[in-house]
Amino acid sequence: MQLIENAKQWWRMLVIQVAAVWAAIITAWPLLTEAQRSDMLALLGIPPEWLGGVTAAVMFLTLVFARVKAQPALHPKEDE
Repeated sequence: MQLIENAKQWWRMLVIQVAAVWAAIITAWPLLTEAQRSDMLALLGIPPEWLGGVTAAVMFLTLVFARVKAQPALHPKEDE
């Protein structure tokens, strides 16, 4: 298995940061009370029965966007 060229900068990659946020959300969700969860869903306008599908779709789209977005700060300019 070959690592990407800038693997040592993994912590600066947007996809890693987005995945960490999603991991925190997924970890914290069960710790909330039922009332807090209901209030958050109402605030976002998401019916409770849609939670799994909406979460999966948003997670997928944010991770794909984070992966394909150009991140020039990770690639130092070479002297010409």
